[in-house]
Amino acid sequence: MATSPAPKAAKKQISADVRRERLVAAALRVMKREGIAAATTRAICAEAEMPHGAFHYCFRSKKELYAALLSTDVNVTIDAVWPSVEPTGDVTETIRTLLRAYWAVVEADPETQIVLSELVDLALRDPELSELPAWEHRAYHDKVTSHLERFTTEAQLELAVDTRVAAEMVISVAGGVVSSWLSHRDSALAVEALDNFAVLFASLTRPRAG
Repeated sequence: MATSPAPKAAKKQISADVRRERLVAAALRVMKREGIAAATTRAICAEAEMPHGAFHYCFRSKKELYAALLSTDVNVTIDAVWPSVEPTGDVTETIRTLLRAYWAVVEADPETQIVLSELVDLALRDPELSELPAWEHRAYHDKVTSHLERFTTEAQLELAVDTRVAAEMVISVAGGVVSSWLSHRDSALAVEALDNFAVLFASLTRPRAG
């Protein structure tokens, strides 16, 4: 008696969110390896081992992809290092620890920083993408402001300047150090600059009254 063939296993469905994450990761790999111009939708899908149609299923345009890449940068450089902060310790050492943890993320993957910098430059020159850098900055600024508010609350401190101004200082210094380092690759100089900024930033804090 003939045996019936075994039923085929059901193909596992991948959620839209997972598809998007894979495409973003694939786009970053292509850009790091070959440059932004090489990251066509076909190249990205091939890198992700997905059919070409998957791109437009997940993203309406490259603009949405670029926004997702810039958003990923915000999450990595801020949220990933925040657990290193100990708000009850010495303020200078706390800020130094945070900045050094941030620096470790940057130094470990300079190619990503180059791609993100190039994406911002590209967006500034493209009318269809021109609002992305401002959007990225606002998102970054809101994250840093939120973390500083949490830090000062837990450490029972207040700042000599408005919290949003302090956040802008942190962003400007961190971004400036990264930009300079990408040119000279002197890590010791970059770390020394961040360490000294920690001292300056700590001087803007004081114990909260009453």
